[in-house]
Amino acid sequence: MEDTTPLLNHSSGDHICVYRRRWYILAVYGILSFTQAAVWNTWGPLSTTCEEAFGWHVSTIAWMSNWGPIAYITTGFFFFWLLQAKGLRPAVLVSAFLLAVGTVLRVITSDPEVATLLIHVGQFLCGLSGPIAFACPPTISALWFPPHERVTATSIGSSAGLFGIAISFIIGPAVVGSYVEVVNESDVLRDQLNQVTSVKGLSLRVHQERMGIMQFMYYECIWSIVTFLLILCYFPSMPPHPPSASAIVERESYWSGLWSLRHKSYFLVMAFIYGISTGVLNGWYTVLNVNLSNLNISESQAGWIGFYSTLSSCICALVVGRFADTFVRRMKQLILVIFVLAAVCFLVFALMLAQVLDYSEVTLYFTLIVGCSLLNAAVPLMCELSCELAYPTSEGAANGFLTYLNSVAVMLFLVVFSFPDVGTVWINWALIGAIIICIPLIALLKGRFNRLEIDEELQRALYLTKTHAA
Repeated sequence: MEDTTPLLNHSSGDHICVYRRRWYILAVYGILSFTQAAVWNTWGPLSTTCEEAFGWHVSTIAWMSNWGPIAYITTGFFFFWLLQAKGLRPAVLVSAFLLAVGTVLRVITSDPEVATLLIHVGQFLCGLSGPIAFACPPTISALWFPPHERVTATSIGSSAGLFGIAISFIIGPAVVGSYVEVVNESDVLRDQLNQVTSVKGLSLRVHQERMGIMQFMYYECIWSIVTFLLILCYFPSMPPHPPSASAIVERESYWSGLWSLRHKSYFLVMAFIYGISTGVLNGWYTVLNVNLSNLNISESQAGWIGFYSTLSSCICALVVGRFADTFVRRMKQLILVIFVLAAVCFLVFALMLAQVLDYSEVTLYFTLIVGCSLLNAAVPLMCELSCELAYPTSEGAANGFLTYLNSVAVMLFLVVFSFPDVGTVWINWALIGAIIICIPLIALLKGRFNRLEIDEELQRALYLTKTHAA
């Protein structure tokens, strides 16, 4: 059976085609995005265990997460240039390779001093894979998908990373906890570990937790290597024929296109909205366990709250993305409504944490899950709207700039934990402030759907051609 659906034939012999394999390409990229996000978020859900197993401080755990945005900021523009200049396959392949190498470094030893250093280096390498693993969905949707599926494809690609974060909230604590339980239930293993710990001067509990963390990192390492091999086997840069008229139009060169963005004021406003809102949210996610500890919520329960909120975010992003494909020109209004509702949810959560409102477990779950779901559902909408405002600047350059600002916001957020006695009360108000600042900017946002208008013009021309032929 043919793998293409021809949409338009030209006299020159070129034609626009939609390939079924586009879903495979999106799925493989989604696996990479899922893996990178899960590896990046390894330490937040295990913060309490890591403090005991490796003797880490909260600031150490924050820096483990902070290597992601630091790597993004220092190398992001290079990787976005690589994406546009060399193509999708080389960029994604390099990203997967760096992720695999980073996870290998983390499992070399469990000795606290050496392991801490290697994990820092490994996290940085994993962070280097972030620009491509995080920012490619609009590029893939533009290269492989027709106009009426672009927002949906971007939503799926963005949701894959969210799902990776969601899984990391429960898999890490589950693997470490199950390892401890297995050892406690086995007399042979317990006797062997008692001999080891007596020689090294460790408590049995610390050694169990350390080995459980190592086991979890082994699983992540194997999965990352398999992901790299999957991409190595088959992952073309683009289809033989483009899926839309706008995909045919040659984009500006990367550096000139990036420089031209300074003249596109509404794009810059959208980039600021995206960067500050999602950046603070991502930083806030990494310390969710520490944040909820003020309510005496256990590491395991905090992990499940993080899982439910992030999983719900994936579902909402997919639903909203599919809905937005039908009402593309209403994306701004959708984003505005989403931000207002998210601000209300996080405000209620912060007031409850500050004991202004009475604590309720139902309210806690509701505000966190709904607030996170709403804000993450806006991500694919903001990405696609930004690409429209930036066109004919390439999707890679435009979306790369957005995610670059996101990484700056995450880094600044996490750096604050390096200051002594900074506490955690401020983080909820920082998130609320970041959302509220964006609301009037969204309301004032204007601009044309430049890319969409080219595709709609082609559809009108095709319709008129068929009408005259009839």
